[in-house]
Amino acid sequence: MKRNDSVKPGQKGPVAEFPFGADFEAILTLIGDGVVSTDQDGRVILFNRAAEKIFGYPMNEVLGRSIETLIPTRFHGKHLEEVSRFCASDAPLRRTMGAGREVLGRRKDGQELAIEATLSRQMIGGEHIVTAVVRDVSDRKIVEEHDRVVANEVAHRLRNTMAVVNSIVTLTARTALSVVEFKEALLGRFAAISRTNDSLIRGSWTEASVGLLLETELAPYRDKEGKITLTGPDLSIDGHLAVALALVLHELATNAAKYGALSTSAGRLRVDWRLLAGTGPLLELIWEERGGPAVIPPTRRGFGSQLIARSLDPQGGKAVSTYAPQGVNCIIRLPLSDVGTGTST
Repeated sequence: MKRNDSVKPGQKGPVAEFPFGADFEAILTLIGDGVVSTDQDGRVILFNRAAEKIFGYPMNEVLGRSIETLIPTRFHGKHLEEVSRFCASDAPLRRTMGAGREVLGRRKDGQELAIEATLSRQMIGGEHIVTAVVRDVSDRKIVEEHDRVVANEVAHRLRNTMAVVNSIVTLTARTALSVVEFKEALLGRFAAISRTNDSLIRGSWTEASVGLLLETELAPYRDKEGKITLTGPDLSIDGHLAVALALVLHELATNAAKYGALSTSAGRLRVDWRLLAGTGPLLELIWEERGGPAVIPPTRRGFGSQLIARSLDPQGGKAVSTYAPQGVNCIIRLPLSDVGTGTST
């Protein structure tokens, strides 16, 4: 290898020059990974087209500059130590850069990017030449991080769901009057959880649409007469609250189908929901039945009321039901730690 003593713009001194000619440059152009070589002083002597794309520098701006141009400033000291150890011997060597930890590069615009790199060292012309084959893995890292978050969220939701299932079994057994009633109620409530989980899957296990929860729960009672009216914004709520709300909606729908507005052709159900302003986001949902059989107030506390008291009251949630002769009304208010909104439905 010879030394080119002419200094190009942006270069700090003489640059080692590879003597392989145009054919070698053509091969480098076709390589999909970035190839960056430095001389024994850590100055860039080889920078292919893929490296230009990865780091945002044209080749003529990088040749002759320190390799640290491509490394975040906070890693410069550590990088010098690692290069010194790597070049301690004259024997050829190849290894993965940063094994077991994240490796970051720096683009011309200052943006950091995740990379994978394989390092090799060779003695050429009596000098240590270090070559890095570099691949930009930023997009893959984003996908991996998203998958990690989703996996953690799924595990968290499953733990919460198991706690809810345990509560359902206990409360259903406590309120059921017969084995048949226990079985029917239990299966119905488990089905409500399953439907909610389907909605959560669509939201990557992080949130569920209030409108979709209602549509799914009330789908069996829909008819062409328009006896069910749903009105509210496109509002998404946290997955844990979605499971609790779905169970309450299931209980209200089941009671309406057995004894209330959904049990007769003349009955009507209207559900309105909105986001209330205040110190924190608050969901208000109003369930209003009309036209069904005359309402008889319950003589015992049902599952829905116990579920709200057990899972929502500690978070400030409230549900107030009234049993007027013309129909059941229930107002549910849930504090939301996080919320997504869209257009009205």
